Amino acid sequence: MLTVFQMSPKNSFFNSPSKLKSFKKDFAPVGFYFDIFDTDIFKVPVMPVPMRIDKLTNGDSTLFILPDFGSLNKLLKKLGLTINFENFFLLGISNFINFAKGKYKEIVHRDLNREIILKWFENSRLVNIEIPSLIEVYTYMLAEFLKTYSIIEEKGLDPSLEGYTTELLRYCDKIVSYTREIIENNSILIKEEGSTKEVKLYLEKKGKYYPQIIPIKMDKETKMHFIPYLIFDDILDIFSYDCILINERKQIPIDITIWKCNGIINKLSNLDFSNGFARDFDLKKIDIEKVL
Repeated sequence: MLTVFQMSPKNSFFNSPSKLKSFKKDFAPVGFYFDIFDTDIFKVPVMPVPMRIDKLTNGDSTLFILPDFGSLNKLLKKLGLTINFENFFLLGISNFINFAKGKYKEIVHRDLNREIILKWFENSRLVNIEIPSLIEVYTYMLAEFLKTYSIIEEKGLDPSLEGYTTELLRYCDKIVSYTREIIENNSILIKEEGSTKEVKLYLEKKGKYYPQIIPIKMDKETKMHFIPYLIFDDILDIFSYDCILINERKQIPIDITIWKCNGIINKLSNLDFSNGFARDFDLKKIDIEKVL
């Protein structure tokens, strides 16, 4: 028996948008973190947040928030670990691109053009903006994961043991508390024309909260805008949900040895000590062809 489905005019192929809506003056910062749950799409979950794909699918630029490598290197030395930042970011960017491809095809009903992805990445490599509070939060997330990784490895814990999920829950709780405090304090730092200034995340009026649109200069001629509150709120939502998954045992966390198997986190060797012990990351050296 043949069943005929009637397609809504709003969702028909012929009425699909030609591209995802995006605003040219809308700034799009994205950072990366270690998630503790995998999915069918993200088998190795180095994850971008926010999942802001419109700039990617339109070939515009994204600001990649890089952490404080100096701070992380000191921590890595203390923990006796090393991290391959190039592999970490390459995997995160790969996950970001694959997610964008899927959503683009779902909405536009066409494959995302390879040349558009290359254009997006080249444009993104030219962006040179520092937002101190965003650098700080992504550094904190990476640092807390590395501490958790070290504890789990030292104790010889695996996903079948209660202590394993206890450590992961502690990690998620720390990120939740940290991010919630930033939101409650309603203040972050941005850097503009060499000087650092404080801005509000939101305005409160009659019991309602209105996220602030923050202007930031790209150069002497170009001014962009972004809404930092939404970034912190996304991070808070992600880790709050991870806490629920752990507490209610709705999903089994990944085995953290996945990071070792993928050449991202390893034990610190004598060779690493002699060479500065940790690998910094330069976006300009990333070979995007590896993930296309």
